[in-house]
Amino acid sequence: MRNAQAQPLRTCLHDRHLAAGAEMGAEDGWDVPVSYGDPAAECRALHERAAVMDVSPVGRIRIRGDGATDLLDHLCTADVARQEDDTAAYTLLCNERGGILDHAMVVRLERFWLLTCSPHRRPAVLEHLQAHAETFGAKVDDQTCKTAMLAVVGPGAPAILDAVLPERASAMGRGAAKLGSMMVARYVALRTGPTRLWSLEVMLPNLLAGQAWRFITHKAGRNALPPAGFAAREVLRIEAGLCRHGREIDETTNPATAGLTAAVCFDKDFLGAAAVRAALAAGPTRQRVGLLLPPAAPVPAFGAAVTHAGRPIGQVTSAVYSPSFARPIALAYVDPASAAPDGRAAIEAQDTAPSPAEITELPFPPCHANGVRS
Repeated sequence: MRNAQAQPLRTCLHDRHLAAGAEMGAEDGWDVPVSYGDPAAECRALHERAAVMDVSPVGRIRIRGDGATDLLDHLCTADVARQEDDTAAYTLLCNERGGILDHAMVVRLERFWLLTCSPHRRPAVLEHLQAHAETFGAKVDDQTCKTAMLAVVGPGAPAILDAVLPERASAMGRGAAKLGSMMVARYVALRTGPTRLWSLEVMLPNLLAGQAWRFITHKAGRNALPPAGFAAREVLRIEAGLCRHGREIDETTNPATAGLTAAVCFDKDFLGAAAVRAALAAGPTRQRVGLLLPPAAPVPAFGAAVTHAGRPIGQVTSAVYSPSFARPIALAYVDPASAAPDGRAAIEAQDTAPSPAEITELPFPPCHANGVRS
């Protein structure tokens, strides 16, 4: 496991990002392009047409061997045993107490399984898998630093990719996965993007990543796409009301509290299943909600208090200014018993007056009627 003082890791496209004028920053243990100069423009491109993102920091762990299915069925909350080839499913990995070690996509291909996980949780997830692998007769190896991963995201992405790729990307439905080859190199294409926008993610060898990036950003003619950085990706995440490990979920948060029981198959046993069932039976002590703030309000900080009539009822977990909503939006946990019945709340700030906020269910209501849904 990496020391906390270690330098951030770099993707194989680091120099490409610098050449494109990216503002780099450390996120989740990686040096990533935060933006290429105008995060709002990148958000608009994602919502209105499409953009390409380097998502190589996402953990990519391969699981093989006769016991691979049994291993994953034991550790994942999804119904892995009945998952079909060439599909991907959202899953949670829990500890024995029912806390969420991480959330992930579990991908079943004909030759092997692939687990994609949060960048900063990769060492813990890898260790977790390896600790149980021998018992089940499975082999686990980390592919993250050997490969790159690009995501083409946006309502125009299917038509654009169909015009430049030999196979029709638009034919892949949500949750589909495909193992392919180009010349002598293998790639994995996934339709697992969790936001409302259409997305195709491609995992490919580092040696081909630079060529692929250059083609899609410069050489594809009228189908060339602008790059989008981490800031825009974070906007999409919060707009969709999605969890991030270390913010909305952690090893003390159970799936019932996080509102993620749809990712749990209760018809089977998995590591932590008894604790998850007990938490579900007891009922959540917190509820995950969205918050809409006035356009001129400051973006609230992580941990900012959410109040109603002067009483604390929760805390902000993630917040961002959304160009689509033209206002700050936030994710928060609130006490379901004392949450404002009128949907009104306030967010406390250190140096300014409290900002009024409207509590809303998640995901936030869609703001682009012309978006292509997955």
